[in-house]
Amino acid sequence: MELVSLRFVDINGNAKELLIPEEKFREGRRDGFGFDGSSVQGFVRRFESDMLLIPEYHYTVDNLKIYFCDVYGHDGKPCGADPRVVLKNSMEAVREEGVSFLAGVELEFYLFSGRQPMDGAGYFDVSPRDKAYRMKLKVVEALEKVGIEWESTHHEVGPGQNEVDLKYDVATKTADKVLLAKDFIKQIAEEESLSATFMPKPIEGRPGNGMHVHLSLAEEGRNLFYDREDEYQLSEDGKRFLAGILEHAKALTAVAAPTVNSYKRLGEFEAPRYVYWGRRNRDALVRVPHFFSPSSARVEFRLSDPSANPYFLLSGLLASGLDGIEKGLELENPIERDIYEDGTYKTLEEVPSNLKEALEELKRDRVVRKSLGGAYEKFVELKEEEWKLYERRVVTDWEWKRYWEA
Repeated sequence: MELVSLRFVDINGNAKELLIPEEKFREGRRDGFGFDGSSVQGFVRRFESDMLLIPEYHYTVDNLKIYFCDVYGHDGKPCGADPRVVLKNSMEAVREEGVSFLAGVELEFYLFSGRQPMDGAGYFDVSPRDKAYRMKLKVVEALEKVGIEWESTHHEVGPGQNEVDLKYDVATKTADKVLLAKDFIKQIAEEESLSATFMPKPIEGRPGNGMHVHLSLAEEGRNLFYDREDEYQLSEDGKRFLAGILEHAKALTAVAAPTVNSYKRLGEFEAPRYVYWGRRNRDALVRVPHFFSPSSARVEFRLSDPSANPYFLLSGLLASGLDGIEKGLELENPIERDIYEDGTYKTLEEVPSNLKEALEELKRDRVVRKSLGGAYEKFVELKEEEWKLYERRVVTDWEWKRYWEA
């Protein structure tokens, strides 16, 4: 039997699926496929429950066709709270000008055997120290099999920590690919009797999982961020785009680091905490990596982690960058030194230190707020509830150790 998987995401970026036979798919593709939207976190209320999945394109995994879908309401219009629709709406501003918004992603994850990291290997280690070597080969083979291009894969700094880098593509497709890659990684890990986690900070005192995002704008195949004559080979639009991201960095933190756990990653092991940019400086919030051709000119946003909803994240980054271009924001000089060694960090703005602070910054930022479209109010509501649950109900191991004898 040939099956069709209709995929979409909830407001937290969790993948959802409706599985149907291919015959039913052929019969109903034009009109879409109904489901109860009130049961999906962040969409609609109970009395507005009937919604439709409108498939766009697919990947084939063995006998399964996986279609990524937009969510429509009962009125036949795109659902403003659907994260994929939110990103598409944000991209319309550049699409009308004939410009493409491109993104590539570095996806980090830990592999555990039971409660322990699967190996004690470190950065770029090889087999047999890297116990995940065979598993990573299976992941990239799975990506290739469905036509997803990847740049590289390697062992990361933490024990049991690994990374897979996805080649840049139009932003909506990149977000789709992130979801599919995470699915492959988790499934293949289970086949190897392992557990994969994208939790931002799974181990105290070890590096957290980041999801670095590489961004550029292109027009008719020409990279709009490239300028051969510039010191950094970065165009004026590229600089202003970068300046816009720095301008809105505090509010962006709410969508880039959207969980309580996210903030335990920031400020350690090259995970940024202060708002500045650099080229070789991997502590910077935004980096301009060295590139070898005009087509690879880009900026790298290093704050985000894999718990982020990729559609909201890319929508917020695009809106912030375009705001920088529209306002002609000036880019300050890069910092290419250790900001802690000479005390420079004391002069820099700091991103929010927890989810509650990040949500307050989001509420104050018109540009990032608008980038979330119809999902904004529900996103804030759900995240504020998450913070309250953590603050009031969670008793951590740290609290037990510190206060048990008090």
